[in-house]
Amino acid sequence: MAGPRAALLPLVLQLTSLAQVSVTGGGGVILREPPQLADIHDSGQQEPAHPSAPAGAPQEQGRPLEEWLGRLEAQMIALREQNKELEARVRQLESCECRPASAQCWGLGQAWPEGARWEPEPCTACVCREGAAHCEPKLGLPHCRGCSHNGQAYRNGETFSPDACTTCHCLEGAITCTQKPCPRGPCPEPGACCPDCEPGCPGGHRAGETWHPEPCVICTCQAGTVRCQGPSCSELNCLESYTPPGECCPVCRPGCEYEGHSYEEGASFLSSSNPCLQCSCLSGLVRCIPLRCPPNPCPEPVPRPGHCCPTCQGCTEGGSHWEHGQEWTAPGDPCRICQCLEGHIQCRQRECASLCPYPARPLPGTCCPLCDGCFLNGREYRRGEPVGSGDPCSHCRCANGSIQCEPLPCPPVPCRHPGRIPGQCCPVCDGCEYQGHQYQSEETFRLQESGRCIRCSCQAGEVSCEEQECPVAPCALPASGSQLCPACVLDGEEFAEGVQWEPDGQPCTACSCHDGVPMCGTVLCSPAPCQHPTHPPGSCCPSCESCTYHGQVYANGQNFTDADSPCHTCYCEEGTVRCSLVDCPPTTCARPQSGPGQCCPRCPDCILEEQVFVDGESFSHPQDPCQECQCREGHARCQPRACPPAPCAHPRPGPCCQSNCNGCAFGGKEYPNGADFPHPSDPCRQCRCLGGSVQCLARRCPPLPCPEPVLLPDECCPQCPAASSGCPRPGGGVPARHLEHFSLPEDPCRRCLCLYGSVSCQRLPCPPAPCAHPRQGPCCPSCDGCLYQGKEFASGERFPSPSAACHVCLCWEGSVRCEPRACAPAQCPFPARGDCCPVCEGCEYLGETYLSSQEFPDPREPCNLCTCLGGFVTCGHRPCEPLGCSHPLTPAGHCCPTCQGCLYHGVTAAPGETLPDPLDPGCSLCTCQEGSVQCRKKPCPPALCPHPSPGPCFCPVCHSCFSQGQEHQDGEEFGGPPGSCEWCRCQAGRVSCARLPCPPLSCPLQVTEPGSCCPRCRGCLAGGEEHPEGSSWVDPQSPCSSCMCHDGVVTCARLQCVSSCARPHQGLNDCCPRCSDCEHKGRKYEPGESFQPGTDPCEVCICELQPEGPPSIQCHRRQCPSLVGCPTSQILPPGPQHCCPTCAQALSNCTESLLGSELAPPDPCYTCQCQDLTWLCVHRACPELSCPLSERHTPPGSCCPMCRECVVEAEDRRVADGESWQDPSNPCIMCTCHGGHVECDPEECPALSCPQGWAKVPEAGGCCERCQASAQSCAHQGREVASGESWAVDVCTTCSCVAGTVRCQSQRCPPLSCGPDEAPALSPGSCCPRCLPRPASCMAFGDPHYRTFDGRLLHFQGSCSYVLAKDCRGGDFSVHVTNTNRGRRGVAWTQEVAVQLGDVTVGLLQGGVVTVDGRPVALPFLQEPLLYVELQRRTVILHAQPGLQVLWDGQSQVEVSVPGSYRGQMCGLCGNFNGFAQDDLQGPEGLLLPTEAAFGNSWQVPEGPGPSRPCFKGREVDPCKASGYRARREANARCGVLKSSPFSRCHAVVPPEPFFAACVYDLCACGPGSLADACLCDALEAYASHCRQAGVTPAWRGPTLCVVGCPLDRGFVFDECGPPCPRTCFNQHVPLGELAAHCVRPCVPGCQCPAGLVEHEAHCISPEACPPVQLTGDQPPRPLPSPGQ
Repeated sequence: MAGPRAALLPLVLQLTSLAQVSVTGGGGVILREPPQLADIHDSGQQEPAHPSAPAGAPQEQGRPLEEWLGRLEAQMIALREQNKELEARVRQLESCECRPASAQCWGLGQAWPEGARWEPEPCTACVCREGAAHCEPKLGLPHCRGCSHNGQAYRNGETFSPDACTTCHCLEGAITCTQKPCPRGPCPEPGACCPDCEPGCPGGHRAGETWHPEPCVICTCQAGTVRCQGPSCSELNCLESYTPPGECCPVCRPGCEYEGHSYEEGASFLSSSNPCLQCSCLSGLVRCIPLRCPPNPCPEPVPRPGHCCPTCQGCTEGGSHWEHGQEWTAPGDPCRICQCLEGHIQCRQRECASLCPYPARPLPGTCCPLCDGCFLNGREYRRGEPVGSGDPCSHCRCANGSIQCEPLPCPPVPCRHPGRIPGQCCPVCDGCEYQGHQYQSEETFRLQESGRCIRCSCQAGEVSCEEQECPVAPCALPASGSQLCPACVLDGEEFAEGVQWEPDGQPCTACSCHDGVPMCGTVLCSPAPCQHPTHPPGSCCPSCESCTYHGQVYANGQNFTDADSPCHTCYCEEGTVRCSLVDCPPTTCARPQSGPGQCCPRCPDCILEEQVFVDGESFSHPQDPCQECQCREGHARCQPRACPPAPCAHPRPGPCCQSNCNGCAFGGKEYPNGADFPHPSDPCRQCRCLGGSVQCLARRCPPLPCPEPVLLPDECCPQCPAASSGCPRPGGGVPARHLEHFSLPEDPCRRCLCLYGSVSCQRLPCPPAPCAHPRQGPCCPSCDGCLYQGKEFASGERFPSPSAACHVCLCWEGSVRCEPRACAPAQCPFPARGDCCPVCEGCEYLGETYLSSQEFPDPREPCNLCTCLGGFVTCGHRPCEPLGCSHPLTPAGHCCPTCQGCLYHGVTAAPGETLPDPLDPGCSLCTCQEGSVQCRKKPCPPALCPHPSPGPCFCPVCHSCFSQGQEHQDGEEFGGPPGSCEWCRCQAGRVSCARLPCPPLSCPLQVTEPGSCCPRCRGCLAGGEEHPEGSSWVDPQSPCSSCMCHDGVVTCARLQCVSSCARPHQGLNDCCPRCSDCEHKGRKYEPGESFQPGTDPCEVCICELQPEGPPSIQCHRRQCPSLVGCPTSQILPPGPQHCCPTCAQALSNCTESLLGSELAPPDPCYTCQCQDLTWLCVHRACPELSCPLSERHTPPGSCCPMCRECVVEAEDRRVADGESWQDPSNPCIMCTCHGGHVECDPEECPALSCPQGWAKVPEAGGCCERCQASAQSCAHQGREVASGESWAVDVCTTCSCVAGTVRCQSQRCPPLSCGPDEAPALSPGSCCPRCLPRPASCMAFGDPHYRTFDGRLLHFQGSCSYVLAKDCRGGDFSVHVTNTNRGRRGVAWTQEVAVQLGDVTVGLLQGGVVTVDGRPVALPFLQEPLLYVELQRRTVILHAQPGLQVLWDGQSQVEVSVPGSYRGQMCGLCGNFNGFAQDDLQGPEGLLLPTEAAFGNSWQVPEGPGPSRPCFKGREVDPCKASGYRARREANARCGVLKSSPFSRCHAVVPPEPFFAACVYDLCACGPGSLADACLCDALEAYASHCRQAGVTPAWRGPTLCVVGCPLDRGFVFDECGPPCPRTCFNQHVPLGELAAHCVRPCVPGCQCPAGLVEHEAHCISPEACPPVQLTGDQPPRPLPSPGQ
């Protein structure tokens, strides 16, 4: 037992020390030791304290230890048993299944089952219910009773504080509370329980308390005093700062100001004073660094003003120099455009616009294809040349780069439904085409239309149809009652009544059962809605599910080539085939070929090993799969196939490439996958093949006892050496030790071994190189280069293949891979074939190769010379030397003409040859001399007569006469030269002439017409009309006067009537009384007959037909001609039966010298005047006399009778000659007596127009009327004003009603002189203007556009309320606009305007309605001293105290004008009025906004009181894009009037482009209809308004363009820019210049009074009709309310 126990002792000591550490260390581990162990432990520790113990003590003391060890061993055994038991339990638990455990509760550190009870505290009992512990106090025991205070429960013994100053204790249900004690000494903190010894502050603040009365102010109560201080803000280092919302301290506004310019935060810019400084704005500060200049490509760069770095002036390349910015075409490449930019040449490809589908190829030396021909299917076509389409029924030709096809014209056919025969293009009458189907002649077919059966037949292209009766059903219901019809039986099958079916095998037959009788008929197919339907098998009717075309069926969506026309590619779409010409791809070879049935030319195929391959195809060699071939231009070019790298290290060789990983190739042998094999060169390594990769591991050797084992040759494992002996080295030196390896100096590739005193050498083994073309290293092949066909190449080196031309090889890690050289596309149209690739160093043109710069004859045109230049071919006519002759000849076989012969009008002549003139062969001869032709006329023989005529070749001949340019035959008579009055005769070529005799004339007046020879008798000219001698006519100006022509003198006089019957009657249109029935003294006269009624030969009667009733007789005295110019002595009295005297001598003629003169004839009743070379004598009319016949007398030499006095019948009194009197019945008529004749004339009154309700009354004591209001009241603007009432007409005029008369007082203004930067302006309530800084205006118009104060035009489409213009600094006023979309989303118009002036709000509404603080007011409206609103024409004008002026047209146009004193302090949609349009998009925060929509939306304000309406924010919209191209085109056309002549004078002062853009925008937005007219007029009026402001007034309205109607009945007319202060009754006395100077309103288009009239009460009247106006001094009148207010 001693042995094991001795072994256990150190273990026990170890355990005891561990236990001690565990207990004393307090590391949380409790080792419960047996007490005995502790005792031993203690005794061991105390042992050194008893050095005097006896010697036998150790043995005595060792016994308890042995006993304890025995017990320990027994415990260890028990533990093992317990451990086994535990392991068995764990195994059992691991085999158990998990099931849900019954609910348990956790408490007092253990689990309690459902329903268990426990007490965590003496006064608390808990119970487990459904897995949750429910605990309650045990209130039954006295020591467990708790307390309740203020609704809160407390446990027994618990201490609590109901407030900060009280402490309470709960004991067996009773609560005891005590106050907290207060400390002695200084006062406690505010808010504690104890008394406060410091006084508080006003407002209930305690001492020491702090609070914030404002967000950025902090206040403290100290000793009864409130101390406040603002925020302590750090000092800012920036130019402009602002305080953000919710912050107390200002911050730097983002952005910088530097050298007078503003820059945004983060902006980078160059310094304006020093361009070599690059500056940036960061955090409000500007930092600048000097610029570094890049190196220049030119030798002498030039500094540029405003730039830091010098730049190159131009570019130089290849000896050529270009200036900066110059462009040129690259030499040798017309498709490349180069430009010189600051010394650098930048080139780009020229872009060719494809304007046609089949353009011709570019001309040599040019880049872009032309539309002057066509290139199709590899062939060029000239313009107009026919193009084969493959369709025999259409004719195609080339037209400007496109192919135009037209169907062949077909002759008209004599039938209505001609059919088509396959293979023919035109329809013929041999068949019929009806509803899309073809029928043969005499074929019968059936159709079904709207439920009716129709039978039709085709007869020679005509179709005739008739309706068919349906058979009567044989089954009828008997009267006795209902009875079912029997079913139908057909082919042994039964079908129910009414059923429809299709018999088996008969798809085109439909049967139905009607009243027991089966009825079958052919199915009628409706025409298919496609052109090429298909009959599916088993179906009756054609279907559009596929296409049948030329006998072939194609699926919908299928593309195919037309078999009959290979140049057409076709597409089947829903049963209709659509074909188009094939667009042939360009060929890559020089000589493409076309075969039969083939459309596009192709490159030739290749034949290799009796197999055919298509051009461009890549394929494997038929005999050698390891060669890859490609067919190019009929030749197969093959090369070894490029092998991809194998995915394994040691692949087996495949058919071509070593890439088979199913096995391994290693050391020259092949092994299957998974095979083990010895290493080929190292017998001590065993190898294994895995998936194409070989893994070799060393063999294991047994351990050896010797310290230095020896490895013998050809052995794998070392052995212990027997004995050691050295070996001599070749070349002397220290001998080699046993088993030492060494190299020979002369052959480093051999390795030697000293073994037992003898040396064995062998060549170093070389591992197989893992590459295909290794180079030879010092000893072994190396893959760090390549040995290829006898040459060495470095790894990564490219070199041309030594064996295959045009191949490039790459050496990479010992392997060489060769591939064809890649050719870049040639940059020229005619590249030459290089060694490998096409090159532009020469040209290949029409199959021939030429060097660059070589000239060669054009193969197509021998007289053309072509030049090859860098792959481009330029051809032109061969240059010929200039010749000194005019008609050179080009000999056959020559290209240039020579002067050795002549070519003249198609005729060839040898030198010196004379030949007839080709242009005039009979009369002219031509001679060829040194290449020039000279022609001359043949000579004529002389003519022997003075007047020969031109004969052949224009030679003179004497057979006829030639006179005055005309030929006359021998013996012909003809008129002489014009005006000669000669008659000529041609005799034997001689002309003889004699003067014509004139017949004698008996008349005194003779006239010779221009161009005539003899004079003729002239009648009389009267009223521009000639009357023949002796004729009579009625004077057109006086129907009862008659005129006659006698001896060239016209005599006119009124008819003197004679009565021939007892009761004559006179009609309205009769000059003289008539006698009914043409009967006189028993004789009946026919119409037109005249007779003398009595003995007086001067009386004559005529029987005349009447328009109504029988003919009647009218009698008058004959008229005698005036004997003008006849002396009295020469006048002969009339003879018997004659009426008129005659003159014994000829009368004087009216010659040109007497024109216009008057002459008194012998008869004093006539006056004669010389007119139109005719004396016109007119009988004077005598006035009616008032005296009786007996008192009348005719003074000598006078025509008319006279009276000495006038008889006034109404008053029965006589009036002396020359006396005047007033008509007693009408005081406005004055009468005067002139020689017995009474003349009366009314007094003239001016025209009078009275206002409504006024009456015209005669003036007292006068003849004329005046206007007067009814009763004693007055009328003002159509309203009645009581007498004594006063009112203000305008700020300058007040009126009052005084006894029915309006009396007005008008103020005059002193002259006003304003400075150059000032303009006159009105203050509300004052009559006279004052000077204010010159104003600027802003306008909103259209849908809506805003022209800002600084002239920027914005478009913004929001339909809410916005700030239009506002005084953002002083707050004097603000103008808001409310927009509406008028029913169209996305666009808007101005609906109303609100002007805020202090507490007053003025609303300008639709139709010109004005409200002040919501109440409508009448205009003019004055509220001193704030505002004055008036209506000028149709424009409402508001004048406000700060100098503000607002114009509103009552519809959508508003204009705001502010004086220059507001410069820089405005804001809103009208901009900031700082003189810069660029920064007008500032929002309310002062930041520039990116878009006009964002800017407009930022100025939105809440709408005013009233019902809310939907409002939409503005968006960036383009209404023209939405409404389409047609709307934009129409808008462009209608808005073009802005750029036309009516506005041309304005274009120089107001550019029309922004307004044109706005107009187009509006018309697109307004859409079609009447709204578009209003939108157009809005835009035009806005531009016209700006023109008027600039001093130009365009007259642009037309009869149909924006017409403004004016009340013409009240005298108004329209004026485009009428005076803004029109003339009225109240200012008519003010001089016009003074009136215009003090009228500070703008001129507006509207209705005005014409010149000479003034405006009063909405009428234009003469100034004389105005009410009286009394002028006052310079004091303005006291404004009074308008009448009725």
